[in-house]
Amino acid sequence: MEEKTLPVGAGSPPYSRAPIFQKKDVWFALGFLLLGWMYLELTLFREVTAWLPTNSTYLVFGTLYAAVVLGYVYVAGIRPPRESWFWLALLAVQCLALITGGPYYSGEVRFLMGLAQWFMLHFTASYWALSACGRLLKDKRTSNWLMFDALNAAFVLPWGNFLRLPAALWWGVRQAISRRKMQRISTAQRLRILSVMGGVLLALVCLCFVLPLLIQADAGFAALAGNLGEWMTSWSRRLSDWLFSGIGFVHVVLSVPVAFYLYGLVYGSVRGRRNCVHDKRVVCETQQSVRLLPRATLGTALGILGLVYVLFIALQTNYLFGAFFGRLAEGFSYAEYARRGFFELCQVAAINIGILLAANLTSRIPMEQNRMLRICNGALSVLTLFLIATAASKMGLYIRVYGLTAKRVLVSVFLLWMAISFVLIVVRQFRPFRLVPWMVYTGAVLFCALCVFPVDKGIDAYNQARVEAGTLPMYTQQEQTLLELPENWEVNELTVCSTAQAVAMGDEQDISAVLDLLRQNGYGAVAESIGDQPSGAEDVLWVDVQCGQDTFRVYAYRRQGACWLEQPYNGIYPLAQEDFEWLWSLVENEGRMDK
Repeated sequence: MEEKTLPVGAGSPPYSRAPIFQKKDVWFALGFLLLGWMYLELTLFREVTAWLPTNSTYLVFGTLYAAVVLGYVYVAGIRPPRESWFWLALLAVQCLALITGGPYYSGEVRFLMGLAQWFMLHFTASYWALSACGRLLKDKRTSNWLMFDALNAAFVLPWGNFLRLPAALWWGVRQAISRRKMQRISTAQRLRILSVMGGVLLALVCLCFVLPLLIQADAGFAALAGNLGEWMTSWSRRLSDWLFSGIGFVHVVLSVPVAFYLYGLVYGSVRGRRNCVHDKRVVCETQQSVRLLPRATLGTALGILGLVYVLFIALQTNYLFGAFFGRLAEGFSYAEYARRGFFELCQVAAINIGILLAANLTSRIPMEQNRMLRICNGALSVLTLFLIATAASKMGLYIRVYGLTAKRVLVSVFLLWMAISFVLIVVRQFRPFRLVPWMVYTGAVLFCALCVFPVDKGIDAYNQARVEAGTLPMYTQQEQTLLELPENWEVNELTVCSTAQAVAMGDEQDISAVLDLLRQNGYGAVAESIGDQPSGAEDVLWVDVQCGQDTFRVYAYRRQGACWLEQPYNGIYPLAQEDFEWLWSLVENEGRMDK
């Protein structure tokens, strides 16, 4: 029986809806069964692989995954495009970053960055497999069809080919049975097989007499044989205990759908098989069908929007540009000034990106042939860059006053990426190049940099240097701020929390007792709070005061033998020892009042 094959070569074969297998597909299906099990053991369970360093597991799996995928690709005769090596390098960098135990952050930021890094790691792995097989929709490269490529990599290919692994194994079994029926073993082949088996049996009989003599003749050989026997016995016992204890069997069962998913992704990419198609033809037809708006309509709409942005900037000159000259806008704290500027920027930038995308997609005349559209694209991008510059200046003013935190670093890097993106948009109006890929490349590189570099250590060093130089001022008694708390009657709910549990206070008298204690200690600030949560604190608990849609949080903790209250971006206040112990008792006693 002849095997059905797909045309392969330097490029990737066209997509097919019929499942087609070769012997190599069967062998790689077996390999992916092992790979699925290794993923769970290395990243989740860590029982069989406990001897490996904890932080190296993602690197080990990433190496195995890359080796199997590249092996499949090259065996199929596909030559990976050059861009695929960029995504493979990013995958390697992200795996190496996890050797440190995760992102260099603490608290809430560490959790969010860890979640983002986990997501990006898996996205990069699936997207790279698609890129290595030359399956990206437009010219086998990242393009403005990135969203469709991401959907193909994460959902369409793996789920559309989810059952290809058992199908490949069944095809292999049928092929083996069919060949066994069609090809009978000759008499000479039978004699050769029997001869080899007889030689093995004869060697085993001889070793039964020779090995004891060799063990008696040499102590080193005896020790080697003993250690080898003990090692084999130990590992066989451990393997049987693990497999038949129930836990190992459950792990194997759970690894099966993981293997199905991974094989579906790679098989669909290599062999060009999928059920739901986001292909180039469909995307092109959809793109052409939405080009409805004439030049005059777009020119009028974009021109009016541009004038509105210019008017807004002119009316907000003192507010927007005060940070360029180190001035704080009247009626704002530094925190409010920086935060409001950032969210304004996000809203304007998101609106402008959406407008530019919609305008270029719906324009009846493409941008290359539409001078008016290029002018509008450039004008809106310049206006956005102007607002980015003002936001960056306000963030710089905030950092000069309060120092660095992890969130401020993340915001600054995001501002940098947005600035680069809009600069690329401006340049694109005068010189043709692949805009979306370069935006994606810069964003990916900046994200990897945030994961690799020790951000927290750099922040601590920067702030410490400024404190020692006297350029990071602490607030004096004349510049004290008070705790920001609502009136007792305005409070909907009050919760006292520790890292172990949370206690909700429902009685009005209990709520008033906690609020009164906070207010009694909420004066005489010794410093301004410059972070989202206390640093270097011990025995931390916090009080969340819910008032309508707003939540006021106050931390209570020990540090350097003293007790403190801290409200983020407000102040740090001394706290009486007995008051701290009473708050702590509320959590331990589940809200019962002992004071």
